[in-house]
Amino acid sequence: MTILRCPHCGGEVAFDPDAQMIKCEYCDSVITAEDYRNYLDSKGLFSANELVCRQCGAKIISTENTLATFCSFCGSPLTLDGNMTEVKKPDYIIPFKVKKSTAVKNYKDRIHHTLMAPDWMKEEGNIEKFRGIYMPFHLFRYTGDGIYSGKAYNTGRSYEKGVRYDVFNTYQIDAPVDIDYDLFPADASASFPDPMSLTLSPYRVRNMVGFEIPYLAGYYADGKDVPAEVYDPKYGVIARNDIGNESNLRTGGMTVEAKDVVKQIPIERDTSTALFPVWFLSFRNRDKVSYAAVNGDTGELAVDIPIDFKKYLAGSVIVAGMLSLVLNLIFTITPAKLITIASVLSAVIFFVADRLLNDSYRQAKHLDDPGYTGEDADKAVIRKPSGKVLNVIGAIVTGIVGFFLLLILLMIFAPESTLLLGLSPVVMIMYIIIKCAMAVSGGVVIKRRKAPGYYKFLTLIKPVIAVLGCAYAAVTDINNDMLCYAAGLISILMIVLTAFDVVRVQNRLTMRDLPVFTEKRGGDV
Repeated sequence: MTILRCPHCGGEVAFDPDAQMIKCEYCDSVITAEDYRNYLDSKGLFSANELVCRQCGAKIISTENTLATFCSFCGSPLTLDGNMTEVKKPDYIIPFKVKKSTAVKNYKDRIHHTLMAPDWMKEEGNIEKFRGIYMPFHLFRYTGDGIYSGKAYNTGRSYEKGVRYDVFNTYQIDAPVDIDYDLFPADASASFPDPMSLTLSPYRVRNMVGFEIPYLAGYYADGKDVPAEVYDPKYGVIARNDIGNESNLRTGGMTVEAKDVVKQIPIERDTSTALFPVWFLSFRNRDKVSYAAVNGDTGELAVDIPIDFKKYLAGSVIVAGMLSLVLNLIFTITPAKLITIASVLSAVIFFVADRLLNDSYRQAKHLDDPGYTGEDADKAVIRKPSGKVLNVIGAIVTGIVGFFLLLILLMIFAPESTLLLGLSPVVMIMYIIIKCAMAVSGGVVIKRRKAPGYYKFLTLIKPVIAVLGCAYAAVTDINNDMLCYAAGLISILMIVLTAFDVVRVQNRLTMRDLPVFTEKRGGDV
């Protein structure tokens, strides 16, 4: 742990209460408090009380002498160890604009409107533990300075005999270019989960001011322990692409294509640091922890809300009963309608479960939190749009041809299958939309690491069985009531079991493992 150092020999110093001076144990130097503050200012440092959690290793700093009685990140009730330390001053700070009472109100409004939230998240004793913490952020700035050599143009107007002409002139130029792409924030705290940090964004940078120690009075600050290099591979690609996507740049009265300039001008990264305000709350539930955070500048809320299983069961029974009543009042549920409804519900819950399983795997392996693991598992890739009309036309023609081929096959093998006939145009439209979007879209694509097949198999196989069972009944004999009812009931059972899996996965996402910041590793991936 870093401690207070002597400006003369680098040894440990301590405050002598008898002499009311700061004394060095090694060279016996005696320094006044004012001189020591001046020394710290010259080094860009300030002295603060560093509080370290004995259980998870999280560190926060305070300018006050009082010790916290619980850890903000793991909820441990143990008293934190505290030592005076020298802390590097950040460049900027956004002072708290949102009061604690407002943060508590925003949180209560969200929780009380979430019917299946567990009761322990509504207890006043827990809610009052909201703590104001300044979270550290890197501020990325990408700059470029050089000579662009290439084509440029300008436009104008001329008049001849009362007729207006638009003039477009092209030139070959060598011109100086200055690129400045500013304020790209990235979470610099290993303790603060990156997904929650992104949810709270953006902060209003217009409220950012130069750092002054008095802004910390009454609040805590999390230490900066994630190097900027962790985020640069992704952010650098995004910034360079964003700069190159500008329609044009102006230089010396001429206009040049931005993408051509970026190819020639080397772009460098500069970073500064800032503290952004967050009202932070952790709920300790056995060996799990859930977080709630409120942006101290805008009031934006991010909260982990597990699902209470008993409330979920009760709600499911009520909704199922009301839905059955409504459906029976509107129309009679025939075998064909039953398997159609079951197939649609199975497809929906398949995609919902797939998304949650990917998120759960990423969180378990910390793939979504490069600040914790020290590396970014996601990659930013620039995808160039084809921009060709023929590709779009080809996607539409392929979709239409495939649609009619599918109709012909259905009319031959399953002429009475309302399920498959009804889903055919939906499949065609989705195919055309996806293909057309891929043909014309471009820009930066973030390739996210997903869960492997074995991780998702046991959950996703259930809705797949449901869809296949309904399809088998539709193709075999749509008029066989017993077969269709059996397929429909099996599908509903599979949907219910998958729904239970979805609840468990959702709770894994919102009830995190207790953090261990002294050993930052995301596990094998």
